[in-house]
Amino acid sequence: MLCPFCGADNIPGIDLCESCGSDLAGLDGVESETGFQGRLMSDRVGDLTMGPALVVDAATTVEKAVEKMRRFRHGCALVEDGNRLVGIFTERDLLTRVIRQGLDASEVTMSDVMTRSPSTLSPGDPPAFAIHRMVQQGLRHLPVIEDGELQGFVSVRNILRYVHEEVIAD
Repeated sequence: MLCPFCGADNIPGIDLCESCGSDLAGLDGVESETGFQGRLMSDRVGDLTMGPALVVDAATTVEKAVEKMRRFRHGCALVEDGNRLVGIFTERDLLTRVIRQGLDASEVTMSDVMTRSPSTLSPGDPPAFAIHRMVQQGLRHLPVIEDGELQGFVSVRNILRYVHEEVIAD
């Protein structure tokens, strides 16, 4: 659905434009669908098999965060300051913000190279929202937050597993 205010392409049924934040509730008249598209809108992110969050502190060095990511086979680390999500650090950040820039991973901290204020999901959001946000923003990992608390994260791998096991195989 195109936002009538800024022209951004949004997923049908979304209440707020992801680009300008304008209220889109009720503007598209989304009809209930069955099958694959119906499942993408009626199922919830909280029901997907989410990866447990790999959390590091903002003061953690890149070297320590990457070692933890390697050990637990995660493509990202969620960065908290206290109990508040403040950023995300991904394999892509390692390549573009650390290695390419010639920084010393044993000295640089997460707060220096993380992506600040990452886009998030709520457990009640449909999987279609996760897919749309990943495509529109070029993301592979989305933290899931409920009542200010980190619940985990959804990755492209989680979405593909959901589509394969819950939608296609049904």
